[in-house]
Amino acid sequence: MEDQTYNGMDVDDLFGDSEQVALPSMAIATAPPLKGLAKRLDELASSGCCSRIAWSKNGCIAYVTPDGFGVNLCVFARENETGKWDLGTDVQLDLPQHHDEFRLTHLSWSHLGNDLAVVNEAGHVMIFSCAMVLDRMNFMRTELSQSDSEGDGVVGMHWLAIYPYEQKNHIAWSASKRNQKWNFNITSHVFNDMHHAIDQKACLLYLKRKGDLQLRFQQPDSSWSEVSASLRTDLSTKEAFTHAAFASNNDNKLLMIAYDGSRRLHLYRIEAVWNIPQAPGQPPPKVYEKPDLQAVEIATDDNCHPTMIDSNGLPDDAGSKIPVSAQLTHLDFMPSTPEEGDRSVPTVQAIFVTPPNTIMTNQAHSQQSPSSIIAKWEVHQGEQNLFHSSLDKVTSKKKSAGSLPARTIWQLRRQADTVTNMNQVVTSFIPLWYNMMLAFCYSDGSIEFKKRKTLENITPDFNTEVVTSMPQAGFTFPPIDSPIHVALSPNHCIAASMHQDGKIKLHPMQYNYGSLAIENKDQTQSASASAALAALILQHTTAANQYFCSDDIFSVMGELSTDRKRDFILLMFQSLSVKIDCGVVDDGTNQNHLILLGRSPFFVKTLSALHLLGLQGNIERTLQSKTAWMILNIKYVTQILTTIARMHGDINKAAVRPEVVPQFIGICRWIMHFMVHLIDELFQLGRAFQKYTSASLTPLLIQQKIEELNKPALLILLSGFPRMMMKLWANPIQWVQRTAYGYVQNNNSSPEMRKLYVPLHQALTEAPLDWRHFEALISEAGHLVRQCYKQSNCSAEERDAIERDLLFGRIPPQLFPAARRLVTDTLFAEPTQQGQPSCLADKVDVAKITFFDTTWLGLTASHRAQTWFDSHVVDVCQKTIIRGTGVYAHSNFVGTIKNVRSRSDSIQSAMGEDGARKKQLRRCVRCGAHMEDVMNGLPGYAHTHLDVSTGEEKEFASLRHRKGVAMGLGNGNVSKVQKAILVQ
Repeated sequence: MEDQTYNGMDVDDLFGDSEQVALPSMAIATAPPLKGLAKRLDELASSGCCSRIAWSKNGCIAYVTPDGFGVNLCVFARENETGKWDLGTDVQLDLPQHHDEFRLTHLSWSHLGNDLAVVNEAGHVMIFSCAMVLDRMNFMRTELSQSDSEGDGVVGMHWLAIYPYEQKNHIAWSASKRNQKWNFNITSHVFNDMHHAIDQKACLLYLKRKGDLQLRFQQPDSSWSEVSASLRTDLSTKEAFTHAAFASNNDNKLLMIAYDGSRRLHLYRIEAVWNIPQAPGQPPPKVYEKPDLQAVEIATDDNCHPTMIDSNGLPDDAGSKIPVSAQLTHLDFMPSTPEEGDRSVPTVQAIFVTPPNTIMTNQAHSQQSPSSIIAKWEVHQGEQNLFHSSLDKVTSKKKSAGSLPARTIWQLRRQADTVTNMNQVVTSFIPLWYNMMLAFCYSDGSIEFKKRKTLENITPDFNTEVVTSMPQAGFTFPPIDSPIHVALSPNHCIAASMHQDGKIKLHPMQYNYGSLAIENKDQTQSASASAALAALILQHTTAANQYFCSDDIFSVMGELSTDRKRDFILLMFQSLSVKIDCGVVDDGTNQNHLILLGRSPFFVKTLSALHLLGLQGNIERTLQSKTAWMILNIKYVTQILTTIARMHGDINKAAVRPEVVPQFIGICRWIMHFMVHLIDELFQLGRAFQKYTSASLTPLLIQQKIEELNKPALLILLSGFPRMMMKLWANPIQWVQRTAYGYVQNNNSSPEMRKLYVPLHQALTEAPLDWRHFEALISEAGHLVRQCYKQSNCSAEERDAIERDLLFGRIPPQLFPAARRLVTDTLFAEPTQQGQPSCLADKVDVAKITFFDTTWLGLTASHRAQTWFDSHVVDVCQKTIIRGTGVYAHSNFVGTIKNVRSRSDSIQSAMGEDGARKKQLRRCVRCGAHMEDVMNGLPGYAHTHLDVSTGEEKEFASLRHRKGVAMGLGNGNVSKVQKAILVQ
C-alpha cells in the first residue's frame, strides 16, 4: 500500500480542502532571553546574600571580579581637565592569606561607607576599613566566637546604626513654591535603632544557613570581636535558611525575618545586652566585653508562597486562591516610616519569580514569559489575655481574668500580591529615603521608583508648585544595557551596571524637560527648570543630613546657566539654614563667626558647591568660585593657627614648641603670601578706578570691574566671616614670629634648634609686607562695614542677604560707601599736613608687592601659572610645595633632631621602602587638589592637621572632605576617611 498511487486523484480533494488555509499565528511577541539572567535568578534563589556590586555612601564602588576570587574598588571622581565625572582606576582589594579557596559571593558597605563586609561561599565574613582614603582598605582582625564551618553560607546581613550620626535626622519632605519662592518642609525625627553601646562604633549582624546568628562589633582599637546565638539545632536540609532580612523595631531592638527551604517565614526579635561600664570621669575600657545576644522566635507563616485566583466558571471573578510555582529571589524587611500619621508598621516584602512555563488556571491570563510576584506581610503587635473571660464566672476566683497581665502577641498579616509585567523580572530591589521609596530594577533594563505604601510609580507629573523627589520633578533613568548586577549611587541618581566581563558602566538620570544649562524664556519650561533645581536641592539636603556624599547630584545636574547657579546656591543656603551674618557690634555678643569657624559642615558644603560650579581646570575659576575657594582656605588656615595656639595656653608667656614647628611653616608662609596677594589685587582694582572721581563711582561700575579683572579682594574685605578670620591671625603670627626670631638670633641656641626654626622665620619674613599693615587694613574695612550697616539700619536677615550677595560678586548699595573708600582713599591719598603717610600706598612698597611671586597659591589664572602647576604639586593641607622646584624639607623633631625628611618621603617612612607607594599622593575627588599620603606621627602633619582636615565638608569643603583629600569632604568627624583617591 505504501507505493500505491491513485491516477487522476488529488488526495487533498478527498475532503474538499484543496485550497490552502492560513492558520492564525499563536506566537507571542517576547523579548530575547537576557544573557546570564537564568544563572542570576538561581543565585538569588539560593541565598539572600549575593550582591556582587555595591556603591558606598562615600562614593566608592566595590565589585567582585569575574572569576569570583577578587574584589576591586573604584571611586567616583571628577576629571579636572574635562570637568566630567566618572569612575577612577580599579584598585584591587588586598585579601588576607588563605581566603582564596572559595569564591566571593556578597559585598555590603556600612551605612557611612567606612567599612566593607566581604562574604565568600563558605560563609566566611571579612571586614575591611578605609585607611584614610577611599580606595585603600585594610583587612580588620576579628576575634571569632567560634571557627567558621565551611558550607554554612550567609543568608542575611545587616549593619546596625552608628550613633550619634544615625540617631537624629532632619528629613527634607518636600519643597513648595509660594509667591515665586521655594519653601522647604524639613522636620526632625529621632530614631531608636539597635546600635553599639559606644558612640562612633560599628556593628554587623548576620545569619548563617544553619541558624547561627552572629554579631560583630568594634573594639576601642577598631579591631572586631564576635558573639553568636543559635536559633535552631539539628536542622534538616529543607529547614535550612535561604534568605533573611532585618528591620528596626524602634525600641533599640531588631526584628528579623527568615525564609527556609520549606517555604516558611520565621519572625524573630533580637536584642543585644551590653555590659560596658561608662563611669563619668573615668577612662573608657581598653576592651569591650561581649554582649549577650538574644533571639526569640515570635511568629511563623507556613504558607508564604505566592497565590493566584482560580475564577473558572465563577461569576464576578470570584474564586479560590491557588499556589503558584515560583522561587524566592528577594527578601526585605522595611521598618515603620518616620512620616507622621502614616501608621505604617514593619513590613516584609518577598519577591518571587515564576518559571517561563507557569500557566494560571484561568487561561485568559496565561503567562508564557517569566515575571516577578511581590508578596507582602505586615507585622502587627498586640496584647492578649492569658485566660478567657468566661473564667470570671467561676465564683471561687478572687481576680478577674482581665486583671491578669496580658502577653504580647505578634502576627504576620498577608497583603495582596502584585504581579509585574510579562518579561519583567526584578533583578535588584533597593529601599530608599528612610524606606519610604522603593527602587526596582528589571530584566528589561528599566528602573522604576515606587511609593512604599501603594506601590504606585513615581513619575514626572509636571507639577511646578510642589516637589517631593527627583523622579517626580522630571529625572528618569534610560534603559540600562546590563541589568543583571546593578547598584545605585548614594543619592540613587546614577545606576552602575556590571557586565559579565567585569566592566562597570554608569547610567545617570536624565532631565526630560530640556537643558538646565540654557535659560529659556518660555514660562512653562522655566517653571519646570525651577522645580528641577528645587528637587536637586531637596535631595542634596537629604544627603547632607544623612552624611552621604553628593557628588552624584552634581554629576547628574551638569552645567548650569549663570542665573541657575545663583539660584542653586541660594536654595542651598535656605534648605540647610546656613546663616553667615557675623553681626555689627564687635563686642562678643555675636559668635556666629566662631560657629562657622568650628563645626560648620553645611557652611562648608555650600562654599564647596559654589567653588565647584565655577571651577574650570586646575586653577581657573570664575569670580564666585575663586571667592569661595579663598574663604575655604582662610577658614582652614585660621583653624590650624588658632588650634595650635590654644594648645600652648597663654601665648604671651609660652614659646612655640619645637614639635609643632613643621606644621607651622607652610601655614605661616601661605598666610604671609596671601596677605601680599590680597593687597596686590586691591591695588590693581584701585588703579583701574584712578581715572574716575570718587563721586562718579557706582556699585555697578565697581561690580563690573571686579568681574572683568576676576579679583575678589574687595569682596573678601567686605565679607564678614573671612574678614573676622583674618583679624584672628595677628596675635598668633606675632607669637610665632617672636619665637622664631628668638631662636634664630639667640647665640645660645643649639645648632639643631636654630636649624629647626630658620625655615619658620624665613616663612614670616620673605614676603615684602609687614603683617601689621595688613592688620590695619582689615581693621579699617571692619570699621567701614559696621558703619555702613548701622547707617542703613539693616536687620539680621537683611545683613545675611547682603553677605550672600557678596559671595556672588555683587556690591550691595548698603556697603557701597565702604567699597568706594577701600578702592580710593584707603589706597591712594595725599599725606597729612604733618607729612605722615595717610594711605596704604605710602606705607608699603607697592612695586615689591606687585612683582612678588605668589603663583603657588593657585589664585592666579594665566599661562605661566598653568605651566608652573603642570610641573609642581602643592600640598593643600600643609601649604607646601611637595613636587617640583622649591620642595621643602622638614626636621623630624622628637626631643632632639634625629633626621631630615623630604616632603615626598611620607609613604616610604610610613610603609617601608616601597618605591611605587613612595610616589603616591592623595587627590580630592571633587576639586582635584593634592596632598601627601601621610600617616599620624610624621613631621609636617600632626593630629591638628589630620583632625581639622578630615571632616565631611568639614574643614576644607571644597576639597570635598569626608576626611577627604586634601582636606577632603566627609561627614563631620565620622571617620578618618578622606574623600580622596591615591594617585602617582
